[in-house]
Amino acid sequence: MTAWPKDTQSARNAYYGDPGKGQIAAQMVPVVPPFAMFYEGRRVKAIQFHRKAAPALLAALNEIWDYCEHDQKKIDAAGVSNYAGAYNHRLVRGSSTKWSNHAYAAAIDLNAGENALGVKKGTMPQFVVDAFCRQGAMWGGWYTSRPDWMHFEFVDNGGRKPKSPAPAFGRAPLLAHPETGAPVDELEAPAPASSPQAAPPNVQPLDPDVRGDAVLYDVQRRLKARRYSPGVLDGRWGSGTSGALSGFMNDRGLALVLPSSVDEFHGIADQVLAELGKAETEIQPDGSVGWYRPVSAARAGADPKIVTQLAPEVVPARRNFLASLWAAIVAALSAVWETVSGYVSDAWNFFTDHRDVVDDHPGLVSALWEHVTALPSGLWLLLGAGGLFFIAYNSWRAIKTSTLAVTTGERQ
Repeated sequence: MTAWPKDTQSARNAYYGDPGKGQIAAQMVPVVPPFAMFYEGRRVKAIQFHRKAAPALLAALNEIWDYCEHDQKKIDAAGVSNYAGAYNHRLVRGSSTKWSNHAYAAAIDLNAGENALGVKKGTMPQFVVDAFCRQGAMWGGWYTSRPDWMHFEFVDNGGRKPKSPAPAFGRAPLLAHPETGAPVDELEAPAPASSPQAAPPNVQPLDPDVRGDAVLYDVQRRLKARRYSPGVLDGRWGSGTSGALSGFMNDRGLALVLPSSVDEFHGIADQVLAELGKAETEIQPDGSVGWYRPVSAARAGADPKIVTQLAPEVVPARRNFLASLWAAIVAALSAVWETVSGYVSDAWNFFTDHRDVVDDHPGLVSALWEHVTALPSGLWLLLGAGGLFFIAYNSWRAIKTSTLAVTTGERQ
């Protein structure tokens, strides 16, 4: 069981990071509940939690799921499916200096409707309390001055122990000696002819299609935040991830062997994660928090030669932008002239009375066609100008996106 920090701000800052310095967000990982949970009527796909406490939260939720024998109706009856929030960047209510444990992404609230702060007696089931207590967590119901029945937080709980043993649902019973009843040695079952692929970990990215390695996914996400683009964030090893990790290790002076697979990556994962943590919390000369990929002055200033060399798609995009922009301007001005000139001509004909009006009572089809052809050419020019402006805007966006990737160092 993890030794959680004391429930003091200095101890929490030392263990989890300082919320006031922006040190929590980069350490959060998604935890997928084993059962259905809902927040304001919407299904919770994943709970964002601090990476140091995420395994314990998942273990507690799994124990609750086992206790309810994987029956969603029992979960609902216990109120555990009523999720009331976890991470919340806020101070303790009534304090102007003390951060809430929710600000560390190390606390979770369940079934707030029946267990709200200040309620004389909550309805939190004992098996839920025991599940969190078994992971060493503190329960708000143990507070002496102001019980918070819905609240569980991963800080030191004063040595409290669960009142009941862990549920045995889905577990094989212990083998016992036929005469004495004492437990006997358990032997591993023979390996099958072809071992099936291991199931993916339950802590996964929000995207349900992602089935890669959770630790690698976390590193990919944090490398991208430092402007080392690994390509698709999928938790899988590939050339993009290899290049991003190589650049980060080189720029940070990490003397590690570059891995060539997920298995080799796990051999250096702790060192990489530790260095990422340092990079995310480093104070920069300008006073900002967080170190980013270094770039040259020319690159940072979007030097046209460097941008063109690293992002050649900018050249045709810039041509499309200028061509469509000028064409749109010409078309719009033509539409304005067509509209104005028509009014001038009508006014002149009206005052000079030189215009002949012929009423030939056309048929339905010819009347419709006449209405279509009677639409002013200025309208068609305006529609064309709108389309050209849309093309120009998309080209401008493409130029800005590619240029930004070059200036920040993501495009190599």
